[in-house]
This record gives sequence, structure tokens and C-alpha cells, in this order.
Amino acid sequence: MTLAYPIADDAIKALTEPLGLERTEAAARRIAKGPVKFETEWLRPGPERADELASAILTAAAHGAVQVYENERGRPVVAVNYWKPVTLEESLPPPKPTKTSGEASSDHADDLYFRRGRTAKTRKKPVDPNQFDLFGMGESEQDEGTAAKSEGPSSPDA
Repeated sequence: MTLAYPIADDAIKALTEPLGLERTEAAARRIAKGPVKFETEWLRPGPERADELASAILTAAAHGAVQVYENERGRPVVAVNYWKPVTLEESLPPPKPTKTSGEASSDHADDLYFRRGRTAKTRKKPVDPNQFDLFGMGESEQDEGTAAKSEGPSSPDA
């Protein structure tokens, strides 16, 4: 059985008297004759209200629209998923706030996070004098360098 969610204005109506059950937003829009949005509401019915809603909760749970949990006291907590019809005003995006010249320079988030640039300057690690240099001068270059040092300056006597 596929998931089907009720179409209603609130969670109680979704359980007790839905306009219909649909699984897609397009089908829910057709039945509601307007835009809809997917809502999840959490109900915490008391013991007497839970008995009234028990059959409606079981029916909705069979369609996958309801999940029943228990709180720390053992009372039922019901998550109801449903399609909620929205008015035209609710479906429009909120208007963008207009900025005045004084508000334009009030955002200092970049100053807080990027004050010192994007990368930290790396420090050169000190060289351990006991470390064997694998990538330095080759042996032949070292021999020439030591030979030149050992010869020293030539004396005019020789």
C-alpha cells in the first residue's frame, strides 16, 4: 500500500474529516482547488481524547499519515502529516525589506570572520641538525665542496 496523506486545514480535521487522501502535491492541489503545503503537527491528546481519536489514528496510520510515540510519562504523542490548503497570501513569498543608506554598512560579519585573510601564514619549521638530508646536495657535490675547503688558500711559497 502506498502512502496517502489527508487534505485538511489542521491535524484534528486531518484525522476526523479530511477532504480526501492523496500522495502527491499535484493531486492534493486538484482536490483542494488551490495551492497546498505539506505539514506535520504534533498532537498530545489527553486520555479521554485519545480514546475518541483511536480509530481515526489507526486508519490514518494504515495510510502512513500518522506516527504514534509515547512521551516520558507513557502518554501518546501523535505526529500527523497532511496536506494543508493555503491561501493566496500565504503562498506568496514575503516581501524583501528595503535597505536605507544607514543600514547598508551595518553588516560586519565579514570583518568578524575574514579579518586576517583566508589562510594563515605558515612558519618554517626549524631544521634539526641531526636530521639526515635526503634531498640536499648529492655526495659528489659535497665531496667537491669539502675538497675546496681542505685545500685552503694557496701560499706563495709552494
